[in-house]
Amino acid sequence: MSESSTQKQQITSPNKEFTPLYIWMGENSAVLVKLAVFTAALFALPIVTFFLTLHSLFEGNTTYAAGAAAVMANVIVILYVITAMLEKPKDEDSQKEKKTE
Repeated sequence: MSESSTQKQQITSPNKEFTPLYIWMGENSAVLVKLAVFTAALFALPIVTFFLTLHSLFEGNTTYAAGAAAVMANVIVILYVITAMLEKPKDEDSQKEKKTE
């Protein structure tokens, strides 16, 4: 057999079992909620920051208000990265052992 045909066989018949989508979503619901919250915050908070600081803090200067919105977007991204780093990793081996017991 040629090398490309063995690669095709490995790709089409992997040894891993696939979990159904509803089980995967149930196991990862906390991650999906976190992603949805940070996505909404990344959309809404910079816009709110821009309009709140435009007239109250910077007296109509759109450049400074846009800078404040950019800073807010960066703060949200940094917070997301920090929460992702502090998240405990999912140990698949221990979960498989619990299922077999």
